[in-house]
Amino acid sequence: MAPVLDGLGEKLAEKWVSASAAPGLLLVAASTAAAVLGHGHALDGGLLRERAGHWAATAGHWPVAGQVAAVAVVVLASVAAGAFVHTCAEETAVRLWTGDWPRAAHALERRLTARRAGRWTPLQQQIDAIRRAAPAHHRQDPDRRRIDELAARRDLISLAQPIRPTHTGDRFAATESRLRGQYGIDLAACWPPLWLVLPQETRTELRASRSRFDAAVAGSVWAGCYAVLGCLWWPAAAGAAATGLVAWRRGRRAAAVHAALVEAAVDVHLRKLAEDVGIAVPPGTPWEPRLGTALNRLFRKGA
Repeated sequence: MAPVLDGLGEKLAEKWVSASAAPGLLLVAASTAAAVLGHGHALDGGLLRERAGHWAATAGHWPVAGQVAAVAVVVLASVAAGAFVHTCAEETAVRLWTGDWPRAAHALERRLTARRAGRWTPLQQQIDAIRRAAPAHHRQDPDRRRIDELAARRDLISLAQPIRPTHTGDRFAATESRLRGQYGIDLAACWPPLWLVLPQETRTELRASRSRFDAAVAGSVWAGCYAVLGCLWWPAAAGAAATGLVAWRRGRRAAAVHAALVEAAVDVHLRKLAEDVGIAVPPGTPWEPRLGTALNRLFRKGA
C-alpha cells in the first residue's frame, strides 16, 4: 500500500508544481526583469545578464544558510503567486466567465445580456416564420437549408435564449434550459444523484473536461497579473495579451465540450437514474415530462 501512496503523492506533487509553482516562478522572474529594466531598458538583455551575474556572485559569498534562505524565498514567492491565481480563478474568475457578476456590475450585465438577446432573437424569429410558413411535411430543400443556415448563426451566439452577459455563461445556462425543455428536469437538483450512477469512465471524462475549463480560467488570471506588471515593463503587457487570447479561446472551447458532455451524460443515463430511484420508465417508450417532475420532486426533498 505504501508504494502506491508514495507514487500517488509524487504524481500529485508533479501536477501541482506544473500547474502552480512553475507559472508562479515565471511571474517572479518577469517581475524581477521589470524591476531591473523598466520601460527605459525593456529589451536590454545585456543589462539583465549583468545584474543577474552580480547577484549570483554576491550570493556565492553568502553562507549556505543564506543561499538556502534565498532559494526558499523565491520558491515561496512562486507558490504564493500560484496560490493567489488559483484562488482568484476559483472564487472570482469563474463567476466573471459565466456571467454571475457582483451587484455593482448588474447594470452592465443587463446591457450586455440585452445586446446578446437582440442579436439572437431576430434569427430565432426568422426560423419560426419559415417553420410556420412551411410545415415539416411540406418543407422543401431551400427552406431546410435556410433554417440550417439561420440556426448555425443563432447557435454561434447561444444555443438557447441568452440570459447571461457572456458566451460561456449562456453555454452553461443553455444546457440547463435544453435539458429542462427535453426532460422536464431541474439539472441543479438532479445532477448530484445522476453523478452517482454514471460509469467511472464517464465521470473521468467529465472531470477532465472541467479541468480543461478551469485551467483556461486560471490562464486568464495569469494574463491579468501580467497586464498589471505591464504598467512597469511593457513586454509583460504583450505577454498578457497573448496569454489572455489563448486562455479565451481554450476556455470557450472547453466550456462547450464540458456542456455537451453534461448533456450527453443526461441523455444516456437519465433513465437509469429514474429506474434506480423507483420511477418506472417502460422500455421503448418516449420520456414523459411527468417523469422529470417526479425526479425534481424527489431530489428537491419537497422544497
